[in-house]
Amino acid sequence: MTKNFPKNTEVEATITLTGQATGAYLRSVTPTPDAVTVRQRHSFIELPDNQYKPRIFDPRAGYGSISYMDFTTPISDPIVKRYIARHRLEKKDPNAAMSEAIEPIVYYLDRGTPEPVASALIAGGNWWNQAYEAAGFKNAFRVELAPEGMDLMDVRYNVIQWVHRSTRGWSYGSSVRDPRTGEIMKGHVSLGSLRVRQDYLIAQGLLQPFEEGKPADPKMLEMAIARLEQLSAHEIGHTIGLAHSYATSANNRSSVMDYPYPVISENEKGELDLSNAYDNKIGDWDKWAIKYGYEIPPAGVNEEEFLKKMLEDTYAAGHEFITDSDSRDPSGVHPRSHLWDNGASAPAELMRMLKLRENRLKTFGLNAIKEGQPQAMLEEVLVPLFLMHRYQVEATSKLIGGLDYTYKIKGDNQTSQSWVTAKDQQDALNALIFAIAPDQLEVPAHILALIPPRPFGYGRTRETFVPRTGPTFDPIAPAESVVDLAFNFLFEGGRVNRVYLQNLQDNSLPSLDFMLNQISKQVFASTLPTGLKAEIKLMTEAKLVDHLIALSKNASVSNSVRAITRNHLTNLQNGNGPAGSNGLKARGTANSILASHSKYLSEKIGAFLELPVELAVQEKLKVPDGAPIGSEDMSCDFEF
Repeated sequence: MTKNFPKNTEVEATITLTGQATGAYLRSVTPTPDAVTVRQRHSFIELPDNQYKPRIFDPRAGYGSISYMDFTTPISDPIVKRYIARHRLEKKDPNAAMSEAIEPIVYYLDRGTPEPVASALIAGGNWWNQAYEAAGFKNAFRVELAPEGMDLMDVRYNVIQWVHRSTRGWSYGSSVRDPRTGEIMKGHVSLGSLRVRQDYLIAQGLLQPFEEGKPADPKMLEMAIARLEQLSAHEIGHTIGLAHSYATSANNRSSVMDYPYPVISENEKGELDLSNAYDNKIGDWDKWAIKYGYEIPPAGVNEEEFLKKMLEDTYAAGHEFITDSDSRDPSGVHPRSHLWDNGASAPAELMRMLKLRENRLKTFGLNAIKEGQPQAMLEEVLVPLFLMHRYQVEATSKLIGGLDYTYKIKGDNQTSQSWVTAKDQQDALNALIFAIAPDQLEVPAHILALIPPRPFGYGRTRETFVPRTGPTFDPIAPAESVVDLAFNFLFEGGRVNRVYLQNLQDNSLPSLDFMLNQISKQVFASTLPTGLKAEIKLMTEAKLVDHLIALSKNASVSNSVRAITRNHLTNLQNGNGPAGSNGLKARGTANSILASHSKYLSEKIGAFLELPVELAVQEKLKVPDGAPIGSEDMSCDFEF
């Protein structure tokens, strides 16, 4: 496997790594996980010529970048040089508004990709030609099937691989770049073959399509193929230089560089419409981004001024760019930049999804799996349906203590930052409280009656709920998963710190006391429902106490937040709070489950409050470095 190409040499070594395996992943792909033989490849690549002109990185433009320190820089200028990552693309006629490229950007699809996947990947990838046309290039981008005999290791060719793995089916868009300029020399997309199955499973739970005597609904495959088209465009987008753009789902899905959740609608008859699940074109934001990276300024126009005006025009058109570091963090604050979400209003979309989910759970049954499958496999289809709103819960939580901001540059036309309004924060809190109500968390009885213990040969996986009931399906586990999810976000350390501080800065915004009381008031409502809803309510109350105890000893939150939380726990226990005037210890009638449960929670709170506070000393903050003055940490992560 050592190969020579005109511009690169690939040297491969076979190495064996030994040790004591502790995880499960290696066991799934090796004869013995204690001795793993792998192939390690070293690439020696010829650097390109010096005719490429790098383009300055701007955090507003939506590009990945390269950076390095130039020690010849004058003291008054930044020592770190930053350039965007992009392909070299030049016009045959530099003076023409629209021109063909001297050398078009061509991506070649792995010939081993099966149909209908191959056609979907080619179709979706070719969306990018629309963006390059907006930047003044005619027929400058295309995706096609790799010719016979083409080697994917050859650095001269941009490639799309269709790969298998035993772990989860993530896909990647990476590139080989000149570390001096950011020029992309080779784009390399790896698409995991498992990814499409998740979308098929989502559609399966929604449509429940396997009615006896009828063919399976083709809408499942159609939705999965539509997702593959979008996925192809997304990963290729990375390899032509673009970063994730996570705020665009709130702006009419204006970028394929967002992480999309399918947009499913339902009419008054309960009929689903999946035709608009995924977009079928390049987004408006993507066109602006490609223009920034690839459009050539007219003769006599200064490039810096040309790019500055382009960004002004982009943001004047109503676009915004927020990427990974601000969107993946559980402590995220941006009200629109989230993963796997939809809609301009996260709370409104959460409420819409909950209604859709409720209706589909009512009809969920044996039609959700194929004839001949074990009935226990219903759980694999139930999980993505029951948790279909999980990412919208996360998105909604970010409005609480949220900050509306941009990557603002001094003097540009982007708006200044501001706290999310009190109304929007209240709407978010109301939606989250509604999402953890027992009515929303109970698995319908007809579904419970259909799911038996796992049969021989079909063990539990990471795709099923974790039961507390041994081999039987646990009717409380799904509810517990949602409750923990919501409380993890609500009581995340950074979030509660911000809620406390925002009210000090603007007393019209919710305070931490207000937030805790609103949540506890709903969770500890006096009426106890019947049946499984009763246990779900008691579980939610217990979870709330556990999360509040964890928050009150969280060393990453402020002392004031911990003090307020401890006081709230005291009020829950003793009275003058949401659990009633007499507190948890006097709640319920003698010998009732509510009384026993409340007494237990009261004793748990009391036991915690009696512990020495010194056991949870607040974490110290590191003082910024002083003399001698330095620069930023130059460690970089080139995955974006």
